[in-house]
Amino acid sequence: MTDYDDYEREYNANLSRIRSFLVGTRSRETLVECERLLSEAKRCATAMQGLAEVEGNPMKIREAQQRVDRDVGPLSKEVQRALQQAPPASGPSEQQSREELFANHQSGMDQHSRDLESLITSSDDLLRESQALMVESETIGNSTLGQMGRQRDQLHNANSNVDATLAMAGQAGAILTSMSRKAWRSKMSLYVMIIILFSLNLWLLIRILKKNGK
Repeated sequence: MTDYDDYEREYNANLSRIRSFLVGTRSRETLVECERLLSEAKRCATAMQGLAEVEGNPMKIREAQQRVDRDVGPLSKEVQRALQQAPPASGPSEQQSREELFANHQSGMDQHSRDLESLITSSDDLLRESQALMVESETIGNSTLGQMGRQRDQLHNANSNVDATLAMAGQAGAILTSMSRKAWRSKMSLYVMIIILFSLNLWLLIRILKKNGK
């Protein structure tokens, strides 16, 4: 429940009392009380406009500005007109007006008590909803933390697998390099042996040819 709602409730209560006074006997005392209630209603409307401007709600700002022209202005004119037409207060009528004023005030107090009781009930409901929301949020938070922990373990295992794969790749590269070097040495040894054998065969052939020529 916000301050804006409190001012709006007080504003509506003041207007309700003013209208009840105007519908009943319009004595000078009740009309003076209407003037006071109009001042209170105007104060509430001004406070509502200020809160709406702080909140930055253009709809509430426009509504608060319209309340004075729509509600307070016409009622104020009616009260002023009734004051001009009202007779001066006398003994019996003054007593009757005071009784009527007290009865209306008592009715307003009863309405205020009912509004206060409704406000307390709404606050209790809001508190229970907030507690339920807090429990639900805690449950969701715990579930999220558990899921994050499992994902962290999965990432750790994946990182370990990557390290093992890199190590195996390094070993395989070293083995391939060693095998390549051995193959190159074997190939060079084979070429040398071929050259030596060819040279020996050529030398033997030359010796045989020289021997036959003699």
